[in-house]
Parts: sequence; structure tokens; C-alpha cells
Amino acid sequence: MYEILSEYYDKFMADVPYAEWTDYIVKILGDRRRGRDAGCGTGKFTVALKNAGYDVTGSDLSPEMLTKAAEYAKKSGTDVKFVLQSADKLEDARPLDFITACCDVVNYLKNPTKFFRRAYEALAPGGVLAFDISTAYKLRNILGNNVFTESTDEVTYVWENALDEKRRAVDMRLTFFIKQANDYYSKRTDEQTQYIHEEEEIIRDLRDAGFNKITTRGFLKNRRPTERDERIVFAAYK
Repeated sequence: MYEILSEYYDKFMADVPYAEWTDYIVKILGDRRRGRDAGCGTGKFTVALKNAGYDVTGSDLSPEMLTKAAEYAKKSGTDVKFVLQSADKLEDARPLDFITACCDVVNYLKNPTKFFRRAYEALAPGGVLAFDISTAYKLRNILGNNVFTESTDEVTYVWENALDEKRRAVDMRLTFFIKQANDYYSKRTDEQTQYIHEEEEIIRDLRDAGFNKITTRGFLKNRRPTERDERIVFAAYK
């Protein structure tokens, strides 16, 4: 699923405020030192947290993403470990002081309950699970049933979305046109699905998993989420 996307992911995510986002996460983590960055993708947050002084390991279910993460860490001169593992398998990681899952990891889980339970079991007392979701508003009104395109000198993509309210999902088809020699282009596709999760449902599932304190904030905001926020940040404490 990520074979093509991993190759060009960072190019099309160049406008993501990684530094500001990392600072926001660091404020949540505080002096908790040992952690896991679940669903780490190309390793941007894992490397940033390592460079901020945290003993963190990145994990992802995509070998292609992990290859890019390892390359990025090496290029950055950062000694960080990456492991092939889905977000809901954390048995080897315990005990942890924190777990992060940034940039829509939970939206890729149809039912995130298992992940929350595994995270709770892996955390030491006082530990925190910090993650974000793209909101129901964003998936329904901004991404759903819309088409996006973007080009660079070497690749163009067409991102087509289809909202399925019955499944509470947005199916995404990304078509890449990759420039070859003699101005020919090869066509490759990736398909993904993100699931709609309401804030109150996530809070309920976190409580069911055992977390006794949960906070939510608008993305990079020091306030409660509003109905038109596109991203919500959760911090769940054990």
C-alpha cells in the first residue's frame, strides 16, 4: 500500500510544521524519557524526539516507510532504532513512559480500541499516550468526495477521495505520474482508507482501555477543539 507513497511522501508533506508540532508534543511528554513513536512513517517525529533528548524507538507496519525513516535518520546523523510493527502490537516495548502516534495514525484504524488497550498495558504508571486525529468535520467536508492534485518536476499526483457514510470511511486513491527518461511518465497507484472517529467516541474508548485522565486540544492550540477544527490532539494518562 505504501510502496509508491513512501517514495514521495515527504515531498508532498513539505509544508507540515514539523518543528512546531514536535514542540507541542514535547510539552505533553515533559520529563518522560523512554517511548515509542507508533506509526512513525518516514521518521520525522521519531528523529525530532530523539534529537530533543528522548529515548525513542519508531515503529511502522510499512517496510517501505521504515526504509525511508532509516535513510532520514542516517542523513540527519541521528542514532535511532526502527522496528517493523503495527500500532496495536506493543508487547515488546513495555514499560514505556510515553507513546506517540502522530499524523492520522488512529484514523487508519477502523477500531482503535485494541491500540488503546495495548498502549495502556505498555505504559508505566504516569505514562502518556499522545496522538492526533483528522476530525470528522475534515474527513466529511474537506477530504470526502474531493480531488486534489500537486506536481513537482519529477512527479505529479492525483488524490481522489470517496466518502462512505455507511462505513464511516474515506477511501483514498492516489495516482502518481512519475517522470522517466525522454519525458515519458509511468503511472502507479496507492490506495488507503481513513476512518471517521468522533471526539467523544475516542474519549470513551480511552476510558474503557483504562486511561483515567484525558485532555483534548485543537491542533497547535491551547484551547478545547471546536466543531470546525480539522485536527484534534489527545493526551491520555495512565
